Amino acid sequence: MKKFKILITWRLLIEDIKKYSPLLKKEKIDYETFKTAQYAKQEELLKIIHKYDGLICGDDEISKKVLDKAKKLKVISKWGTGIDSIDKKYADKKNIKVFNTPGAFTNAVAEHAVGMMFSLTRNITFNHMDILNDNWSKRICSTIEGKKIGIVGFGKIGKRIYKNLKPYNLNFFFNDIKKINRTKTSLDRLLKVSDIIFIACDLNDKSKNLIKSRELKLMKKNSILINISRGAIVNNQDLIKALKNKTILCAGLDVYENEPVKKNSEFLKLKNCIFTSHNAFNSKETIDRINMISVNNLIKFYKSL
Repeated sequence: MKKFKILITWRLLIEDIKKYSPLLKKEKIDYETFKTAQYAKQEELLKIIHKYDGLICGDDEISKKVLDKAKKLKVISKWGTGIDSIDKKYADKKNIKVFNTPGAFTNAVAEHAVGMMFSLTRNITFNHMDILNDNWSKRICSTIEGKKIGIVGFGKIGKRIYKNLKPYNLNFFFNDIKKINRTKTSLDRLLKVSDIIFIACDLNDKSKNLIKSRELKLMKKNSILINISRGAIVNNQDLIKALKNKTILCAGLDVYENEPVKKNSEFLKLKNCIFTSHNAFNSKETIDRINMISVNNLIKFYKSL
């Protein structure tokens, strides 16, 4: 059996690599690791990618240039669901197989989204900060009973958000570009009528910049926007302006157009927004499961040759 050499760049797999090393060794797969703070950039990959038959990556910049340089590469195992950081069409053209882990984050991300909703409606985070600042505040909060919930993107995560919130007395509105087993509402109407809006769609050519100034102005003054999908779906500068001008009430964000968020970002000056660091997926149970799937995806490919 031919020996293969792979590169592992995803930090959460690298941190636990001793657990998977015997499995890779058994399948005659040698590996090297490349540690990054967030993801491997194009310039970094261009220097090393030519050495490897396979890659297990996070949101690395797998561009045409990188794929052209990767003369030996036959397989990419993406840790997670989204593959928008990979030029998939060009990889297909070069006969490089791309795997991901569909639905891997569904439960964790949906829980996070609902957690953000409760934090915002009940002012939990803001009340916490008040106390840290020696302010025994009595902020007026909101209950969710009777609220209108808009879910943009009714895939696995959108469906799970709906399932988590179904026991409450709520009115739901769904929007998706695909056919779904629910009554669909146009995006404009969903934005106009919803009190709380969850962005849960994939990032693609149609969804990029889907929510911008025009769409934000359609929303209610007291509405809440929660984005746990991809940062580029919501125009960040338009959202900052809308939050500053109180076009909408507040927002909960786990994703951003540019990550990590810089210290001088206008987002961080806002008093009506809560933030997490693209961390909605992050649970021990999820990490262990996706580590194993990502390794097995690559092993199955080599066994099929």
